[in-house]
Order: sequence, then structure tokens, then C-alpha cells
Amino acid sequence: MDTNSNDNISVVRRLYEAHGDPEIIRQVLAPDVRWEVVEGFPYSDVYLGLKGVSDFFTRLFSDFEGWRTEPSEFFETGEHVIATGAYSGKAKATGKTFKARFAHVWTVRNGVIARLQQVADTVQLSRALES
Repeated sequence: MDTNSNDNISVVRRLYEAHGDPEIIRQVLAPDVRWEVVEGFPYSDVYLGLKGVSDFFTRLFSDFEGWRTEPSEFFETGEHVIATGAYSGKAKATGKTFKARFAHVWTVRNGVIARLQQVADTVQLSRALES
């Protein structure tokens, strides 16, 4: 067994469990992290670096409240960790709640997260934002 595999999952778990804590985020994300937000998701784009990731979340949380990212399963292969789970929250503009499934593919290098590739059920978020 690769001794890094559990370490890689632990790094990804720390990010989910940080709930936005900037100190933990700085510890687990590479300074040049590549954050790929799927087309159709609010503010979809490729964000680079810690500032880029921070900007994405600032924009996202301006539209939603009570946001939760809850992983349910983790799988690993080499430097990749795959997490599946669900987002939930409420759109501020409409008051509508949502639950949307996701899959995240994380690339972990040298003990830090170098890349996120996100796949999500974007229709659920779009419906919550529709008035």
C-alpha cells in the first residue's frame, strides 16, 4: 500500500473540515493551487492561487447563506483523491433552499492540494437562484 494515500485523504478531509478557516486553508492548499469550477455553477471559471480561491468563495457566499459542503465518500489513486457528497444552502435572493450532489477530484502533491476539478449538479443551484 502507498503510505501517502491515507495522508492524501487526510489533507483533503482537513480542507472540508476547515469550514473556511483561512489558517487551515493556507496550510492545505498549494500557493499556486488551480481551482476549476464546472461550467454552469455560479461563478464558474478557473481560479489560480490562494487569492483566486478566496475571490471565488467571496463571490459565491454573496449569493448563498448556510452553505454546506458535505463529503460522503473518499477514494484515492496515486496523487488523486476523489470525494463525492452534497452541497446544500439557501439562495439569498429567493430564499429557496437546495441540495446538489458533487464529485471533486483533488490532486495532492508534496502534502498540499495542487488542483481541484469540480463536477456538480448545477441545475439545483440554478433553480434555487430563479425567482
